[in-house]
Amino acid sequence: MPDNPFVILVVDDDPDIRLLLDFNLSRDGYEVLEATNGAEALDIMREHAVNLVITDLTMPVMDGYELIRILKESPDTSRIPLLMLTAREEERVSSEGMANPPDAYLPKPFAIADLQAKIEKLLSQDS
Repeated sequence: MPDNPFVILVVDDDPDIRLLLDFNLSRDGYEVLEATNGAEALDIMREHAVNLVITDLTMPVMDGYELIRILKESPDTSRIPLLMLTAREEERVSSEGMANPPDAYLPKPFAIADLQAKIEKLLSQDS
């Protein structure tokens, strides 16, 4: 049994970002699931209970904006905290205009300590 009961879904089309997040989050005791786009993330979430979603915005097939919209509008997933990774400030600003914006933002590149702090805050609000 892991030290940490939380399951985190990482959604990013960049394999280096997924590897970085998986390595650090697994080391912190989280169970990490990975998806390369929003559609894949939704498929994974049909099969697994997820406590937190970390998503990029710019991805093929289904981008982060669409994924966030679907998750926030569904009664089954609306309470799951969403952490959006943003490469550019204008992405964060444009997402704030969404009807249901993500719960937190983290600009790329990011420090692992900042990532850990955001995750801890989001998961503590959920419990």
